[in-house]
Order: sequence, then structure tokens, then C-alpha cells
Amino acid sequence: MPKSPLHCKPCEKPQPYAHKPRAPSKKGAPKTSAKPAQKKHHDNLTLHDWLTVFIFVDEHPTLSQSDICDHFGSKLDGALVFSQAALSRKLKNREEMEARVNDNPNVLSSKHPHAVTRPDVEWAFFLWVKHIEEKQETVNGPMLKEKQKHFEKNFNVPENECITGNGWIPSFCQAYKIKEYWWHGEADSVDLEAVEAEQQCVKKTADAYKEKYRFNIDETSLFAM
Repeated sequence: MPKSPLHCKPCEKPQPYAHKPRAPSKKGAPKTSAKPAQKKHHDNLTLHDWLTVFIFVDEHPTLSQSDICDHFGSKLDGALVFSQAALSRKLKNREEMEARVNDNPNVLSSKHPHAVTRPDVEWAFFLWVKHIEEKQETVNGPMLKEKQKHFEKNFNVPENECITGNGWIPSFCQAYKIKEYWWHGEADSVDLEAVEAEQQCVKKTADAYKEKYRFNIDETSLFAM
């Protein structure tokens, strides 16, 4: 049988495996307390952090800005790392930052100012949310969106200033510490007023028994006392 004119191309010889250089052995070397240097990473500070820095600046007027940065960067109980340039900018805006202390309940934990185009609408919206929470009812994203449209209409907000989309909901909930809860199973249909009345009834019934017998009610699963 004649040989086929096609021949396989010979494979190239594999290159030797490139081993990574090993670190020199430290066996027998004297012990040391040296630790690897940590990179200083500048994080955005919260408003509470900057107010703490401002108080320290007032208490130590003779310290330079560089010394203040070194002081907070070397604190063992919680270092605040910021540059001298950042400190200089914040000191220029100190009055504006201190004026934001009462803007919303979560302002001290925020790193950036909460932008608000209509403070009157937002405050009325917040009061409505607190009223719902006092009634022990829950709110969710779609409810907040529809109620926001309702307030914008009542306050005669121009159409070009109305909020659209859902992007504002997370920041609003974070600023005012609003959380969404989902009730599951039997908890979804519980009448809280009826529960409170029944607890008083159980307590009145339990008062007729000695204390050593009270925990036998419903196999110890109902602690009315």
C-alpha cells in the first residue's frame, strides 16, 4: 500500500518549566520583631470622623496640619488616615459641614452629603414614613415611589424637578434609617391589639396560681410574666 504524502508536523520540544525563584531560607537566622510595612490607604472619612478631627484641631492650635495627620494615622484604637491636602480642604468647608449635623438621622455616618432638591417634600415624606412605622405597618419600594409622586403633586413640584426611577430609594432609606420588613406565615395576619389584650387576660388568669405553677402554662411556651 503506497504511503500517504501527508505527514504530521513534528511537535515543538516543550520549554522547561519556569520555576519561581524561592525565597532564601531563614533557617538558623536570628529572630526579629520586624513586621512588613503596611500601605497607607486613604479612605473617605465620615462626617463624625471629620468633626472629631475639628475638635482636636481646636484643642491643639499649635500643631501643624502634617502633625495632625500623623497623630490620627498612628492611633492604636482606630487610625484615621487622611492627607494634609484633604485636611486643608475640609477646614475650609468646616462651617458647611457642621451645618449638616441635623440634616437626617444618619448624617454622622455618611461620607458624602445627601443631595436634596426639595427639602420640604422630603421632610413631609419622612414624617409620613414615621407615621406608618408608629402604626406598626411596613413600607416597601413601590409604596415609597407612589407616595413620593403624591407629595410632589401636593407641593406643586415642577415636572422637571420631579424624581424619576428607583435610584433615590436606597439613599433615602439609608439617610433616614428606614428598613423594609417582610412578614411571613402567621405573623403576616396577626392582630397586635388582640394579642396585647390576650396577654393581659393570660396574666390575670396566671395571678390566681402560685409562682411555682405559672410556668406550666401551655407547656412553658407562653411566658406571660
